[in-house]
Amino acid sequence: MNNSTDSKFSFKKNKAPKPLKTAVHPTNIIAYLVQVAVAVYMYYFLRNHFMMLVLSVLAAAPVLDAIAFIFMYKSIDVKLEAPEKETTRNSIGFIRLAITNKSLMVSFDTCVQLDSENVFYENKNFTILSLPCSARNTYEKNIPVRYYMNGIYKYAIKTITVKDLLGFVSLKKKCDALAEVHVLPDIDNSHEFDLTDMSKGMTESEETIKKGHDFSDVSDVREYIPGDKLMSIHWKLSAKRDILMVKDRVSMSDQQMVMLAELSGTDEEVDEILSLTYAIVDSFVREQTYVRLMWWSEGKFSFEERQIVSRENLREAFPDIFYEKIYQDSEKTGRYMRSIRPELKAYVKVCMHDGRAEAVVVEQD
Repeated sequence: MNNSTDSKFSFKKNKAPKPLKTAVHPTNIIAYLVQVAVAVYMYYFLRNHFMMLVLSVLAAAPVLDAIAFIFMYKSIDVKLEAPEKETTRNSIGFIRLAITNKSLMVSFDTCVQLDSENVFYENKNFTILSLPCSARNTYEKNIPVRYYMNGIYKYAIKTITVKDLLGFVSLKKKCDALAEVHVLPDIDNSHEFDLTDMSKGMTESEETIKKGHDFSDVSDVREYIPGDKLMSIHWKLSAKRDILMVKDRVSMSDQQMVMLAELSGTDEEVDEILSLTYAIVDSFVREQTYVRLMWWSEGKFSFEERQIVSRENLREAFPDIFYEKIYQDSEKTGRYMRSIRPELKAYVKVCMHDGRAEAVVVEQD
């Protein structure tokens, strides 16, 4: 098994190469025919058995090459893997590509088309990799990737071309290798937010949202004391010990922070908005404050919202934003919020202000 990390995969918008397709290589065919012509001339000039052997080999080579190529073409398989399913913006990761050849034949030039896409920003690109393919072996290549922006990165190998040993033809083959990476904002722990400035965005937690959810953390398990709530009883542990045991909890705040992420602007601006939103929500959660994260969905023409009660919950819910569309009218969320959600007296909106992402408290009349 070979392992190589000598090449880099770039997301920069350079001139894209041509997609892979089945092709005949006339230069190689002409070069081969010239060799045959020279061998024929030498045979008639020298009239010896060695040149006859050379001619026989040259005549049989294309037939043997075609048969071997058919077996090799059917035996090649491609796999794609992202070892890290989740990472942070500005981090460096890699995609592992593996080509397996189960036949006894070789190919010195197997071309792989690696497609990439950032789903949220709709940035698409692809690169062509030319790789060797050894007999009965697996060739692995680790492709370094730098994640400059947030989003869901999808990688796919749908097409490869396999060239025969003599280089006469490159035959296209369809594949189905996929990998996906969630890139979340990186949090600078050295930067602390003044959460008190956003206190006007606090509202009482709605009973309909709280119903059926327990926004608290288990700190200990102890024996039952008269007056404890039945919902706090640890039934499994009580059955084992033959005595009622209850879960001692540290409650989250009775209030919730309503936060709206504005998905408006250029790709770079929206990326900054998302990074700031993630950092602020993370700060509130660490302070044990319940957050209702909202954003405007162009596709559903409504506000999407997620209840965030823990950092793990934030990591799971935040990628849902990456399936939305960026819009240009930054004022629409304010209008829609007043008409659709008039019960919200105030909320915190993360948007672009004076060329930078900021959190602004919006009070509704």
